Amino acid sequence: MAKTISAARSCWVISDGRRGIENQALGLTEAMSRMRPLDINTQIITNSGAFKAATPRMQFALRGKPLDYGLTRPYPDIAIGCGRQAIAPLMALKRAAPAIFTCYIQDPHVGAEHFDLVIAPEHDDLSGPNVEPMIGAPGRITRDMIVKATVVFEDRLNAMPMPRVAMLIGGTSKSHKLTEANHRQHKQAAVDALDQGYSLLITASRRTPDWVIADYAALATKHDNIWLYDGTGKDNPYFAFLGGADVILVTEDSTNMLTEACATGKSVFTLAMTGKAGKFQALYDALSARCHMAPYAGHFNAADYEPLDETSRIASHVWAHIDARKATLN
Repeated sequence: MAKTISAARSCWVISDGRRGIENQALGLTEAMSRMRPLDINTQIITNSGAFKAATPRMQFALRGKPLDYGLTRPYPDIAIGCGRQAIAPLMALKRAAPAIFTCYIQDPHVGAEHFDLVIAPEHDDLSGPNVEPMIGAPGRITRDMIVKATVVFEDRLNAMPMPRVAMLIGGTSKSHKLTEANHRQHKQAAVDALDQGYSLLITASRRTPDWVIADYAALATKHDNIWLYDGTGKDNPYFAFLGGADVILVTEDSTNMLTEACATGKSVFTLAMTGKAGKFQALYDALSARCHMAPYAGHFNAADYEPLDETSRIASHVWAHIDARKATLN
């Protein structure tokens, strides 16, 4: 008997193009495509000026058609958006073509009922029949991606004697600030690792202050077992650092870096930043319970755990919602 192969469904990934925002939606759709055929296309929303600053409700009231956002037919079967600028376009698509399954990542702050599905971090404390909570946010990281990156950078990694500590350094955000006092503590953790015989794999983000990077660069000149990536250059070893490290230290400001570190199954410790944890505390608590993540306290030992893979779990739930909706329409 011939085997029937399902045709790929079309899916739009809608965002304003910022990497951290777009990657959440891409991570989810890519995980979905590993389960069933999916034809993925990205759609970048380029609002500007006063309209960009307007609330999503106001944007939708002023521009309620997909074409207002550069979205043209044929429309997709599925539309997944992330970030504030994706909200009104998703609502416009839903009004123009109710058959589209619309999914929004993050708390939309306009009511989950405007979408077929909302995927929100547990720490946002959002609930409802069409809300799927998850630890952290969807990401593009997979075990295969880490392995491939580790192989690509194998020669450079081999020059860093094992064991190794990876340090993922963020920077000032809406909720956290990287102060000089914080940096002194982080640098002490780096010195502790060196003193205990570890090599260091240090990577900076786009939010890391130049003076912090400069100080780590100065430290690297004194040791031949430090690999510093300053955030510039064509080849980013971030995933190779995750694969090549035995232990990972992460500044507590980044949901993505925290959950990506825990996706490795390796010991993960947080580096303190200035600010109130607020809703981030729920994320810290969840990762502590699930992955034994803990604040750095001078040692590098933690209990084993299964690698975190919330993106795949949520992707399967999205397909379940799509199937349930299809069943009600038939």
